Amino acid sequence: MTRATLLVILGLVPGAVREALAQQTLAPPVEKPQIESSLTVSGTIGGKPIQVSGSGSCRHAPDASIHGVSASLWTVQYGGSGDGPVKQLDLTLWRPKDGSPDQLSLELKTKSGDHRVETGDKGKHKGEGTVTILPSGPGGRLELRGKDAKGKPIQISIDCPAFGEVEAGGD
Repeated sequence: MTRATLLVILGLVPGAVREALAQQTLAPPVEKPQIESSLTVSGTIGGKPIQVSGSGSCRHAPDASIHGVSASLWTVQYGGSGDGPVKQLDLTLWRPKDGSPDQLSLELKTKSGDHRVETGDKGKHKGEGTVTILPSGPGGRLELRGKDAKGKPIQISIDCPAFGEVEAGGD
């Protein structure tokens, strides 16, 4: 190989590398598919029984943080049919690793009304509740006991066949 050919090749390589890197940064990000599974919600709200099964999302992050505190996170989302006993369920549970109280958010829309529980967030409580987590294989059961913001007793179990990953987000 002649010296002139070698200089030409070496002169072209950095440009080719820059072009390849530019193409990589322009590629659209790959989104993780949502984990949808058939989950079951059962229990009582205000003494009235509920039982539903259907497509929903169960997620878990063993190592997350909220407001700078290391915690584990569980989320459940379920959207029922318009005529079913549960129209919508959104649950978020933060369990701080430092032993401080759980932060629980439950929004539950049923035929008989809306039910809300918010605990652990610097005194902005609505109702009260505790969650017991019973792992089972790749999923588990979340058992919630408490009272909604209006004082109605809530006792529900959510069976998740598997927990998907939680997408990273802001604090």
